[in-house]
Amino acid sequence: MMKVSLLELCVRSAIDNLQYLGDVGETDILLLKRILPHCNADQLNHIETSTKGRDLSPVTDELWRKHYGRTFGNDAVSMVKERMSSRGIKFKWRQLYQAKVREQEELQKKGVNRLKDLYREQNTQKESRKCQAIDLKPPESKRIKRTGPGGKPLHFSEFWQVLIYWYLRIERCLAIIS
Repeated sequence: MMKVSLLELCVRSAIDNLQYLGDVGETDILLLKRILPHCNADQLNHIETSTKGRDLSPVTDELWRKHYGRTFGNDAVSMVKERMSSRGIKFKWRQLYQAKVREQEELQKKGVNRLKDLYREQNTQKESRKCQAIDLKPPESKRIKRTGPGGKPLHFSEFWQVLIYWYLRIERCLAIIS
């Protein structure tokens, strides 16, 4: 059986419980360099915001660059590096990551709002084209009679006249609606 040092057990325990880490206080940088690479972006952000009175960027800047590359692609990383070197400025990768995430969220919100507007517009167009039921009765003189005078059934030619009358009425209504 291999002997494991107490320090190694502590590091493993910290890695296993990253979700519970907060303020790292004055923890040795060498230990942080072993523990923090196992954090995801949310955990790393939580640790940095929880730690008061200490700048962790010497340890975390490279980790943020890796998270930036994983999330937005290595092309985005090289583009950012190129822009920073051409302008002669330097930003912390944490700030760049958070700005890019906010930008992505804004783009997503704009896209969602655009889709909602298009959907709403389509629904209004659909509603305007819908057939509406009308309670329209023909004038008394042209009302459909099931039977002729004296209770006799309508003749075939009279039936077609009534049918054509209603067809033309419905066609006019549809023309008005559309």
